[in-house]
Amino acid sequence: MTWYEEYMRDYRARGAEAAKEFYAAPSTKAIAPFRIADDLYYVGDRKVCVHLLRTDEGLILFDAGYPQAKHLLWESIIRLGFDPADVRWIILTHGHSDHFGASNEFRSLYGTKVAISAADAAAIRERPERASANPLLLPVIDRELQDGEIFSFGGREIRCELTPGHTLGVMSFFMDVTDGGKTYRAGLLGGVGHNQVALPYLLYYGLPLDMPQRMLASLDRMEKESVQIHLGNHPANNHTLEKRERQLREGGNPFIDPESWCSFIRETREIFRKVIENNAELAKQHP
Repeated sequence: MTWYEEYMRDYRARGAEAAKEFYAAPSTKAIAPFRIADDLYYVGDRKVCVHLLRTDEGLILFDAGYPQAKHLLWESIIRLGFDPADVRWIILTHGHSDHFGASNEFRSLYGTKVAISAADAAAIRERPERASANPLLLPVIDRELQDGEIFSFGGREIRCELTPGHTLGVMSFFMDVTDGGKTYRAGLLGGVGHNQVALPYLLYYGLPLDMPQRMLASLDRMEKESVQIHLGNHPANNHTLEKRERQLREGGNPFIDPESWCSFIRETREIFRKVIENNAELAKQHP
């Protein structure tokens, strides 16, 4: 067994234990769904974000959560007064199972169509084990999105930007939403997890060794975007849970926060710079 195979064995064991602990207690995962802006809602749980956008022709979901949390997603949609059968599209930020978990169920039950970047669609076809250890969970893709494409549906226009690094085909999304009679730009940075760009992970899965550098380039581009409503990929990204608690306690709309987007990008950039340093040190230790 190589040193990076040993690392991945321990990495997966730690992840499995953390997931077991998280999903053992229902109170640790569920959160009541809520409105972020007009026609934009949070329907995810405490671990993975899922956002719902209402359009003139039905509902769009951004991501579909963990496979083992799909019952929470259904419950959240229903609690908001929507019908899960009205979900016309699921737009996936990237090809990891904690984000496409319920997509196949929606597709088989309601004919929901699933979209993902062309780059991650190809990656799933070519190396499915990177996306999920269970091939039955791999998403069936109906549309492959291109960099810079405008996804138009139900009177909504969603700009799709390729932001690789966390995976080969991470996509970020931008759209206009209204709240209180004003229009705001909402932005969703599609994936910035740094564990998946550690050198042992890259070697084990045969990924390009410059993935963290690709992420830095993506962050540099995304920092130039003007975003007033920062949507998280995981709740910690934009402090989803804390903002919701403040909203319940104080009122107003803390999700309208022009500083959140760039602040998060700057913090994430520093993390990836540290990863690059660590990868270089590991490469010296294991030439």
